[in-house]
Amino acid sequence: NLKREIRVSADIPCEEGVLIAAEVLNNKSTYNQLELTSGRMAVVKRGDIVVGAIGHRKALFGYSGHIPESVAVGDTLQILNMGGVIGACDSINASFGQPFDVRVLGVVLGFPYLGERIGVPVRIGMEKLAIEPPLDTLGIPVVAIAGTCMNSGKTVAATELVRGLSRRGLRVGAVKLTGVSLMRDALSMRDAGAV
Repeated sequence: NLKREIRVSADIPCEEGVLIAAEVLNNKSTYNQLELTSGRMAVVKRGDIVVGAIGHRKALFGYSGHIPESVAVGDTLQILNMGGVIGACDSINASFGQPFDVRVLGVVLGFPYLGERIGVPVRIGMEKLAIEPPLDTLGIPVVAIAGTCMNSGKTVAATELVRGLSRRGLRVGAVKLTGVSLMRDALSMRDAGAV
């Protein structure tokens, strides 16, 4: 729920999920898009200001990287995926070229205290999820699809299951549970009939 105009601070907590604003330092001809919160893909160019989440990523077919020990204004980090994870790149996929380098501008601030001008660092998952939430499916069948690798067909299989069940008149809910997944996968399942 960020607006086009944001406030930033130089006091950056270097923790997973903290949102930082950064300036893109290079152009790329491949793997050059970021997914917006709407699910739409946007081409990124040198000089663009982006907001991403500090994080790590392990990917067989993309960029892998880690959370640095500290992050300060002016530091150079890399965009590790199209979802906007920002960290220190450890390895690249040669077919994607070098990742986007970004210069850190500051931590994005939110203002949760009504009537006060006290900003706090914004982070993904500010509201913690229950460690062991109760699971009562009310008798509704649950299907899980798991795979050991990116691009192995998990989302394609899930989308086709959603499509087939929806066409039979069933109401299907769908979700993709991964740390750095894109909206495009959930939107694909929605397009196939998921509610």
